[in-house]
Amino acid sequence: MIAIISRLFIKDRLNFTSPRVRKAYGLACSATGIALNLMLFFCKLAAGSISGSVAVTVDAFHNLTDMGSSAVAFISFLISGQKKSKRFPLGKGRIEYLAGFLIALVLIVAGLGLAKTSIVKIITPEPVTFSVFSVLMLLFSVLTKVYMSCFNKKYGKKIDSAALRAASVDCLCDSFSTIVAAAALISARFTDWNIDAFGGLTVSLFIVFAGCKAAKDSVRMLLGVSLDEEYGRVIRQILSAHPEVKESSAPVLHDYGPDNKIVTLDAGFSPELSIAEVSAQSNRIEAQISGALGCKTVIRAFPSALP
Repeated sequence: MIAIISRLFIKDRLNFTSPRVRKAYGLACSATGIALNLMLFFCKLAAGSISGSVAVTVDAFHNLTDMGSSAVAFISFLISGQKKSKRFPLGKGRIEYLAGFLIALVLIVAGLGLAKTSIVKIITPEPVTFSVFSVLMLLFSVLTKVYMSCFNKKYGKKIDSAALRAASVDCLCDSFSTIVAAAALISARFTDWNIDAFGGLTVSLFIVFAGCKAAKDSVRMLLGVSLDEEYGRVIRQILSAHPEVKESSAPVLHDYGPDNKIVTLDAGFSPELSIAEVSAQSNRIEAQISGALGCKTVIRAFPSALP
């Protein structure tokens, strides 16, 4: 679906480093998530009402929170894609990391609330009615969620989006939780065991787990992470190709959003070079590193005491 949308509406669709293309993919994935989650909510709510299954009903409201999460991601892409200004000279790219964290909080709160409902049902169980329609709706939901997880993971990686990666994890956990809900419903048909409420509790724990993992990833991005080891290897390789660079510091990553990452480092140049030569060499090396890593590079040059 996203591939079709990109072919029809996204110009230069394979240029994932372009802010315009990146924003278009983020909006497309988020809008698709809103539509599919709303559809699944009504399907599961109908299935839960027919069968009287608390596990299925809990799973339905999980989709409603997922729709809200997709809406948060949609808004974050709209905001983060805005141009830099005097008030925000480095842009608003970090809003995506904040959106990923808000999505995670919604999942955790929703999961805890649904766990409370399931515990009440364990204490005071209610009969569950097996329904072929309900089982079919749940199987359809599993396939849909696996598809959503795949396209969120694929494009979250391509455009480096924390919000889409969080949505991918959530969709995968949701598919497992739906399988649990379906198992609880099927057990009502073939056994006398009333495991529906326990299934609902299991689903709730899946939701909380997904929220905690997404929150951890988002907090890491908000606090700042070290430069990837592969990136460090590329930088060292480029510097080693320039004998005029006698020494250098460890590169530091400044992350102001997926579209605005800056790598800085100190480089000691041969004292035999003039200021103009050092400036020219620094600019050349910065351009090479920026081209290899796809982010801005700043080198602070100084005369090296090393031979």
